[in-house]
Amino acid sequence: MRNFIIFLLFSISCFANSSDQKEFFQERGFLWVKNFFSEKQVAMLRSISDEINETAKGLLLLDDQGKGLAQTIPGVPIVVAEALNPYQVCRTEDLLSCYPNLYHLIEGTITTFLGQLFDEPYVLFKDKLNYKWPNGGAFSPHQDHPAFELFGPTEFITAMVCIDEATLENGCLYIAENWKQDLLTDDHTILPYVVGGKDHGTIQKMWTDKLNWLPLKASPGDLVIFTSFVPHYSEINKSEGPRRALFLTYNKLFEGDLRKTYYYMKRNDPENPVFHFATPTKARNK
Repeated sequence: MRNFIIFLLFSISCFANSSDQKEFFQERGFLWVKNFFSEKQVAMLRSISDEINETAKGLLLLDDQGKGLAQTIPGVPIVVAEALNPYQVCRTEDLLSCYPNLYHLIEGTITTFLGQLFDEPYVLFKDKLNYKWPNGGAFSPHQDHPAFELFGPTEFITAMVCIDEATLENGCLYIAENWKQDLLTDDHTILPYVVGGKDHGTIQKMWTDKLNWLPLKASPGDLVIFTSFVPHYSEINKSEGPRRALFLTYNKLFEGDLRKTYYYMKRNDPENPVFHFATPTKARNK
């Protein structure tokens, strides 16, 4: 069955027209488009990611007062360290507000693609670059929606872009392939999850054991999109290189342009557990 799903996934993503892609996404809640970006665009994404990393490393070297101040300044990326290593970057956020070249690239490709695919405009809600350095922490099985639902939209769509090759060894993304068919009552079901503690946001094990997990061994240049209700996770990076991936989250424009609100809250209350959902990072009371 899994081999069939993978074959179908590649067939839909690589060769079909947009109506087939839309049908597949509506049925499965995710879509994998191979070679979405050109080689030149891939090189540009990697160059910007390297630049962001250098900035992030410098911000982590600041003292607590300096970090707190930098976090509140628009135009400076939000930097979050790994829980077990305060000098190792787990993720950086609000990047499209800080790097105009990245903003224009994303708006002209992914944002345009989503609008054409779903026949209505989508607007960016948030963005982040996950680094996952060697031995970098895992992201436990979760759904994104519980972390976003207080902002109002009924559904979000996240686009993943690999900066580095994603493999089983370095902690690629796993998607639950049977979440709609065998487990949920409707497209907007939220599975029971852990509240508080180090596993905050993690789907309870009795539910994750019922899911079939599909590893997405994606390449730089590929595009993966999935809804905020799709369960997903990734494991620790056991390789000697990074596994960087850009995640861009959208909502339908008619449900509001909420990006400024989201990042105003995040910059002024960065340790709120709602911003550390199923992540290997520290949060207040997590």
